[in-house]
Amino acid sequence: MGKIFNYDSKFFAGMTKVSDTIIINILFVICSIPIVTIGASITALYSVSMKITRDEDIYAAKEFIKQFKQNFKQSTIIWIILLVIGLFIGLDFYLCSLMSDNTISMIFKFIFTIVSVVLAFILIYVFPLTARFENSIKNTLTNSIFMSIQHLPYTLVMSVLAFAPIVSFILFSQYWGQIVFFNTCISFGFIAYMNSILLNKIFSKYIQE
Repeated sequence: MGKIFNYDSKFFAGMTKVSDTIIINILFVICSIPIVTIGASITALYSVSMKITRDEDIYAAKEFIKQFKQNFKQSTIIWIILLVIGLFIGLDFYLCSLMSDNTISMIFKFIFTIVSVVLAFILIYVFPLTARFENSIKNTLTNSIFMSIQHLPYTLVMSVLAFAPIVSFILFSQYWGQIVFFNTCISFGFIAYMNSILLNKIFSKYIQE
């Protein structure tokens, strides 16, 4: 029984991962409040989460703050670019709904839906790539597109996980209080942890030993 609580036991290691996931989840929520800092927060979240899933010995809170500061400029620029594109897409959908010709409206909505899917795929990869590799903004965005297509099955799984909190608000709005509490405490960290397992597998193929 005593072995369960040994520092080197699987139980202790598992509980450490859970506590670290909760810590970085809370830090992610706090650092995302200004909105403009969401990109840097996601980068820090995935940077720490990928290290946790690789069983690296780190102090979660300290590492999160370090990565947040270190990648702030590039992550923020990327986030603003994607946010502006997203706002334009939302505006385009609204304008399509005002069109009198339903056929043309449906064509444009289809086009913007495809663009939205591409944007979602980029969001899945761009910040983890920023956390894992040093590269220019242009190359990071380009690599996000190529990786999302090349590893489409993983991309679809990660997309479902990543957008689960948003979908939960839409489908279970009557439980918004519980959902907010769950998201604040662990859901973002849990999603990042699960996605990091897949991302580490993908990124390992591009890292020269």
